Amino acid sequence: AQSTSKALTQDECVLAYFHNYDNLGATPERVLRHFKIMEKLSKNRWSKTPITSMRRSFSNLKQRGLIYKTDLMIMGDYGKEVTVWKLCK
Repeated sequence: AQSTSKALTQDECVLAYFHNYDNLGATPERVLRHFKIMEKLSKNRWSKTPITSMRRSFSNLKQRGLIYKTDLMIMGDYGKEVTVWKLCK
């Protein structure tokens, strides 16, 4: 139950990112990097959050019909191209 609660909170944070910064789209790496930079201003602690956890949040939000994958690919933080995601309007 605690893990589910934490995941919902993370999903809500990711969705808030999309609402606030969606003008260029987002990738899991970009969102996690943003959260780590802003960590000191937030009650959440992101420094130990794995990228797979962020990808799970993107999948959860996609399943709920809140975000979608675009056709745009950019170079990710780990040397591979990653998909850019956008908020459903």
